[in-house]
Amino acid sequence: MDLPRSYQLSPPLDEDTIALLYPRNGSYKPSQNLTPQVVPSTKQRRVPIFTGVLPTMLVVFLSGGLAVFLLIWLRMHQAEGILGYEPGFLTAIRNGTFIVDEGYKEDGQVIQASLRALTFSSVAGHVVGLTSSFLMTLVAYRTASQWLETSQSLRQGAEDQNPTPVQYGLLLGLLGASNIMSVYNAIRYALRSKKRRSKLPSIFIQPLIIASVVLVLNHALGVGDLWLHTTARSAVITVDVPGGVPDLSALKLGVAFNESLCDPSIQHELPLATPCLQYFRFWGGVNSMLSDAWRVINNSTSAAFRIITLADHNNTAVIVPASVPALKSRTSTAYTFSAATLAVRSDCEIITRACIRDQSNGVTDCTPAGAPYLPLRWDNVNGTPPPCQAPGCFQSKIFGVVDGSIGKFLHGDNQYFPENLTLPSGPVTLGIQLQMQQTNLFPVETSACAIDGLSRVFGICRVVFLNGILTYDPSENEYRIVSEAYVPSNLTGTLWGPLITQYGTDRLVSDISGLVMGEQSVDPTSLINANLAKLALGLLGGVVRPVAATQASLVRQGVFGLYPVVPVVYVSGILFAYALFAVFIFFTSVSSKSYTVSTTASLKGHGGEGYPPAARSSNATNEGTALVLGQIWLTDPLPLVAALFSGNDRKDPQRSITDDSLDMVFDADGRASRLLLGVTAVGEETKFGLKRGERDSWGKEKVSLTSH
Repeated sequence: MDLPRSYQLSPPLDEDTIALLYPRNGSYKPSQNLTPQVVPSTKQRRVPIFTGVLPTMLVVFLSGGLAVFLLIWLRMHQAEGILGYEPGFLTAIRNGTFIVDEGYKEDGQVIQASLRALTFSSVAGHVVGLTSSFLMTLVAYRTASQWLETSQSLRQGAEDQNPTPVQYGLLLGLLGASNIMSVYNAIRYALRSKKRRSKLPSIFIQPLIIASVVLVLNHALGVGDLWLHTTARSAVITVDVPGGVPDLSALKLGVAFNESLCDPSIQHELPLATPCLQYFRFWGGVNSMLSDAWRVINNSTSAAFRIITLADHNNTAVIVPASVPALKSRTSTAYTFSAATLAVRSDCEIITRACIRDQSNGVTDCTPAGAPYLPLRWDNVNGTPPPCQAPGCFQSKIFGVVDGSIGKFLHGDNQYFPENLTLPSGPVTLGIQLQMQQTNLFPVETSACAIDGLSRVFGICRVVFLNGILTYDPSENEYRIVSEAYVPSNLTGTLWGPLITQYGTDRLVSDISGLVMGEQSVDPTSLINANLAKLALGLLGGVVRPVAATQASLVRQGVFGLYPVVPVVYVSGILFAYALFAVFIFFTSVSSKSYTVSTTASLKGHGGEGYPPAARSSNATNEGTALVLGQIWLTDPLPLVAALFSGNDRKDPQRSITDDSLDMVFDADGRASRLLLGVTAVGEETKFGLKRGERDSWGKEKVSLTSH
């Protein structure tokens, strides 16, 4: 029931009122004797070691140490045994990559390097992000020291260099929660025209610059970490096995002409100018020579050698051992080596189109094409051509041309030359006339007019026999020819012998007929080049022998991490820059000092409302350092909250000098200790903001928010 206003009770009396109305023993002590007061002293103190110095030194050692650790890790784990890659920073810079052996991990069939350096880079980014608050805390000590000095200098009439409220609010964001938005707002304020803002004091400009640099370095490190993550990769690389240098004499990985069969420099005993192994009606000394050759040509499992074509070296055919171990797994080993080989390269020109043809579109004379000896005729006993000129009488031939002469083909037999003819050396010229095997009833001119109306191909080929040096990569099972030279001039006539003896002519026709006759997209020149070179070399499969490798090493496959040098240097450079900037902040801030403050009195016991402070706070000693308190005011919003919402329990002065911001604010239960958010009435004004709950005249809590 509401009482009339004249009958309402007065509010409860406080202790001062009671003492004033009812003094004891005739004495009265005013309340100021009971309320503590904060007073400064002349005692000077510097930045605390544990909260200012040590954290900053930790930033320096962590950022700089992680940069050094990353570089040392990459250097200590650089791969060894890679051809052309010696461990070292200069090698990595020249190659543009750190190749690191840091172990690997398997995920099913996928094997990749562990890439631990990426973990270190990520850790560095997180550490810098977490420790940036340590730097800003030290900057807050420096700013607090400057602010305390400028506040005292006003007494001597100096220019006011203290911040305005808005500048203090921005400083609180910069030093207490240095992030991109706080820096953005501070810069946005600083860039305002002078008509819209107050003058910027140095204690605002300097923290803004430092916070901006810290933020830029922090995010630059994040960009570098992302860059390194996107460019680093793992790769399988072949490396030398330590101690794996073999006995080269036991490694028969090369191929050479078997000079034990004959000395090519000595001509045959027959009166004709025939080279070694070339006889009047056949080539080779024993049947096993041709048997071994056909095993090679047919790629038989019992063959000792095989022919491969190097497409990236003008389709050069080379002969290599049939069985050479390759690296098939990470646990296997094989030899990488250099060894001798025989090689053949062919360069043919199809001249069918340039020859003279008759009414049936058959070639009759290739003199306009520079080959007056085509179509080929052979001599009978009387030296006159045979009477048969029909297509069925035409024979496929591969024959030699020496100084424009083709010698004689007696009764269509093998070719022979006069005794006084010089044997060929270097590139040799071969003429070809090939009767294609017809694949349809009516042969047509296909493949860029390579054939005539009678399905015949005419051409001139320049063939070179070479001594070469091959290298073998077991990881790719790949050969490369690194050097080549013509075979000795006295050996050339021996090596072309199987071709001009017609041992491979029918095989060549069989291999190319289907494609030349039936496939429009086939380049007949390339087709003949490749097949003629392989056939010429394969026919020598019975007159070659294995020889020792010239260089070899035992290798294995390793999974390595590849880190590009540029992002690694970038990340390390940012870390070093951050460490140096931390050192700069340390030396410019560590000498900051200020006076101390203390309370003049202390109430006995806790008493009153609110929760007691922790025993470790400065309430137990009644003394604080202005520098520490200023740093708290610049980094923590709680002191500002304490100033706005005091406890009114005569302990606010004592709470204001505690070194723990949690103990600076009065904290109690009840609606009167809670804050209201919204449109509130303050005197005759209403505004949006915070307001503490109030008590009415009965001591009951009430709400003061205005109605909506």
